Amino acid sequence: MGMTSTLFGILMNVAILLVFLRFLMQLAMVTPYNPVVLSTFKATKAVDIFSRIFPNLAKGRVNSAALVLLVILYLLKIVGSAYLAGILPHGALHLVVLTFITMIQDLITFCRYLIFATIILGWVSLFTQSNSPYIEVVNELAEPLLAPFRRILPNMGMIDLSPILAFLALYVAEVLMSEVARTLLIGL
Repeated sequence: MGMTSTLFGILMNVAILLVFLRFLMQLAMVTPYNPVVLSTFKATKAVDIFSRIFPNLAKGRVNSAALVLLVILYLLKIVGSAYLAGILPHGALHLVVLTFITMIQDLITFCRYLIFATIILGWVSLFTQSNSPYIEVVNELAEPLLAPFRRILPNMGMIDLSPILAFLALYVAEVLMSEVARTLLIGL
């Protein structure tokens, strides 16, 4: 039972990550001709099927089909993991609230990893004097997260303190989300 549960969790997490990356790439308007973007779009052809039903919003930046597919994948992950663990969900409302809380918490975690990757890859590209398609995608994905903080902070030349403020903001969001989650799930 443990191996099946682990394998199921890994497969669901990979599917969620791919669809989530596709959503974020479109939201951040990452260069569509980048090989990483092209392969992500090819790996998530299921989103194109949903796009026939759910149109893109905000001038094509918000892929509602990817969001719907993400919700479905998260629901499947939560229900499947509970089933494999021998636990029954507490009800439909509890399941929906848990799904959205999990999605938001995973988004915060992903943003934290993305900012950390931007810092590390910035050093790598500085020392190697090369720029790969992966580094470009990570930088383009992180830019909408860091840009508001760059506007707040004074220009310090080569030193960019925006990731520190972004980490702080994500920490505050994570603490608030944990409190909201605890309050909502206890109340259900």
